[in-house]
Amino acid sequence: MRNAQQIAKIKSQITDPRSVEHFLSQEEVDYLVSLYETADSLNDPYVGKIKKNTGPVTLDIRPLLNDSVICNIMKKIEKEIGKFEMTTGFFFKTDYPHIIHNDDTFELPDNVYKAITIPLKVYGENILGYPDLCFFEQMYFHGPAKFFKGDDFVPTYYNKQIYDYRDIDSLDQGPFDEVLYKKYFTHIKKSWLEGLVFHSAIKWIPTNAIIFDSVRLHCASDFRKQNIKEKLAISIFTKK
Repeated sequence: MRNAQQIAKIKSQITDPRSVEHFLSQEEVDYLVSLYETADSLNDPYVGKIKKNTGPVTLDIRPLLNDSVICNIMKKIEKEIGKFEMTTGFFFKTDYPHIIHNDDTFELPDNVYKAITIPLKVYGENILGYPDLCFFEQMYFHGPAKFFKGDDFVPTYYNKQIYDYRDIDSLDQGPFDEVLYKKYFTHIKKSWLEGLVFHSAIKWIPTNAIIFDSVRLHCASDFRKQNIKEKLAISIFTKK
C-alpha cells in the first residue's frame, strides 16, 4: 500500500474528469478502427488482438507507436496534460459495460497520473444515443482494483478484488442515489455502490477524448439499454 506522503503527492495533481471535444478527426477515427480490425493480418507475430479472460478483446499500441496517427495522439495528450510517460496503452473492444474500478498500477509509483479514454466506435442497430463514462468522488490509492462491496468472491484476472471499502478515500456513509442507479448502473449490484458518491458522467463520443485521474473510481454506463452491442476505444495510462 502507498504511504501518506505518496498519497499526498498524487492528490496534489488530481483534477476533475473532463472531455476534450474534437480530439481526433473522423478520418483519424476511421483509420484507427481499421487499424484495430486488421491487426491480426499484420506480419509481426507480436502484434495481434488478445481475448481477455474478463471479456474485452485488446490490442497493445506499444508496437504501433511509430504509426503517424498514434504519434499524433501522443502529442495531443501532451498538450492536454503536460509531459508524461505512458505506462500502457491498448485498443479495447467490449460487449459488456465495465464495472467499478480504477486504473492504477501494481508498481505503486508516487507519480501515477492520468488515464485517457478515446472512444472510437459503437456497434449495434437502432442505437439510442451515446453511452457515458461515469465517475465517483472516491479514490483508491493502493493498486489496480475492482470493487464488490459485500461479496466474497468475484473472479478477476488482473485487478485486486475489493470487498471491504475501508481503504477507499473519502468514503460516504449515505445510500447511493436510486435515480442515478436506474439511469446508469443497472449492470452493477446496488451493494457495490454503497459508500460511493456520483461525481459526473461524460458522454462517450467518438472523436472526443476523456481525461481523468487513474486513481479515481469509475465505470461504464449500462450501454446495453441503448441497443449498443459493443464499443471500441483506446485507453492510455500515464505517470508523470
